[in-house]
Amino acid sequence: MVASGSGGRRQECNRPCPRGAVEHEVLARVRPSPLERRAARRVASYATTVVRRVVTEQGYDDALVTVEGSYAKDTWLSGDLDLDVFVLLPRSECLEVIERGELLDRLRRELSRTFPVEERYAQHPYLRVNVLWVWVEVVLGCRMRPGERPLTAVDRTPLHREYVVSRMAPHQRDEVRLLKAFMKGVGVYGAELAVQGFSGYLVELLVLHYGCFRSVLEAAASWRPPVVVDPAGLLRERPELLERFRGSPMVVPDPVDPARNVAAAVSRRSLATFILASRLYLSRPSARFFEGAEAPPPEEASGALRGRRIVLLRAKPPDPLPPDTLWGIARRAARNAARLLDRLGFVALDHSCFVDEVEGCAYLAVEVLHDPLPELELHRGPPAWIEPHSARFVEKHSGDPAGPWLGEDGALLTLRRRALRSALDALMARASEWVPGSMRGFSLEPLDVKEAHRLPARVWDWLYRFAVKAPPWLRPELYRWREPR
Repeated sequence: MVASGSGGRRQECNRPCPRGAVEHEVLARVRPSPLERRAARRVASYATTVVRRVVTEQGYDDALVTVEGSYAKDTWLSGDLDLDVFVLLPRSECLEVIERGELLDRLRRELSRTFPVEERYAQHPYLRVNVLWVWVEVVLGCRMRPGERPLTAVDRTPLHREYVVSRMAPHQRDEVRLLKAFMKGVGVYGAELAVQGFSGYLVELLVLHYGCFRSVLEAAASWRPPVVVDPAGLLRERPELLERFRGSPMVVPDPVDPARNVAAAVSRRSLATFILASRLYLSRPSARFFEGAEAPPPEEASGALRGRRIVLLRAKPPDPLPPDTLWGIARRAARNAARLLDRLGFVALDHSCFVDEVEGCAYLAVEVLHDPLPELELHRGPPAWIEPHSARFVEKHSGDPAGPWLGEDGALLTLRRRALRSALDALMARASEWVPGSMRGFSLEPLDVKEAHRLPARVWDWLYRFAVKAPPWLRPELYRWREPR
């Protein structure tokens, strides 16, 4: 399905968007209050003042200090201020400055005199600074003009801000807030590996393209992958881009950098979740789609795990890893573990993973249909006329509980005792067959789901959702709902 072009939409976007009672109620909660806005301005002022002073003192007079994030576009949600400070260096020297690390070290020293500071890593190190109880990211990047090639992953960000701010009608900022709150509520907001969903910039582009929150949902209700949305009409001039993005469930060419798919992070599951949630909301609007839910306490929800065959492991790296790296490893490991158990006859029904950033470890879960497996298994050998393999098969299995015998197709069969009947034993004994290379050196600890009440609350919440399967907006009675602020 292709939704292309944006020409002629500006006049339509200048008209107020239709909103139902639920949207008015939600918007009253997610729109930042005047008090929050004043506090946000103070945070931005404090952070940029210190950063500008350090950058100037270090002699980088050509550097540009900008405020980015949804705060800079006025599309942020109440209680969730997203504010970044970028230091954009001249292209001729930025990579060298970033690699040397002297400027970032000086920024860390100066900022830590007043605020708590953490160093994080993406493509290159950056800082998280707690300014007046708000986490602000301080990021070094390279100045980039339209049409230039980005030198780091963050260089496009100021151009994204300029694109959105120059095209978005004032009332559409609240439409973005509604769409962000909806996506957060149904669990698909965020491009990080933990979610594999819709970034804030993608949400803004969808509102720019379709005009209103409800218009986005109405379009999504009839989407079928691959979904192609072309806000700037780029595909008319460059249809070859579709071939470049082949295989992606959703394609949205970046108006700032057409060779980039803004929706590259969106998984098929996240896309399907958004499609289904949009359809259900339009048929029966409810504030539940926007609200946060959590698992009930283990003592109230023990029935969710009763009778279920869930294998649970904790994997801890020998050294701390960035969360996104650990998420990628954990996803591969859980998928591989499910495939191995499926191949061994346990019939994997579902698998999942969770990265606990507090403990710095990953949890893997696989649910199977059969555990333990029957004591005996049917083992198929070669046809009788294949020598010497058939003779070796007969000799090797002559002591089995039953067989060998010949099937109707002439192949040798036998009933043999299973070496591994437990799914957990199979995973531990055959770890080399499913543990990815990037997970070598991790410690693997089997956990008993009957002891789930001993898990940290954040891990229990993930395990409960894995067990009940249905998300809160489909089965609200299975969850504990937080009081709206």
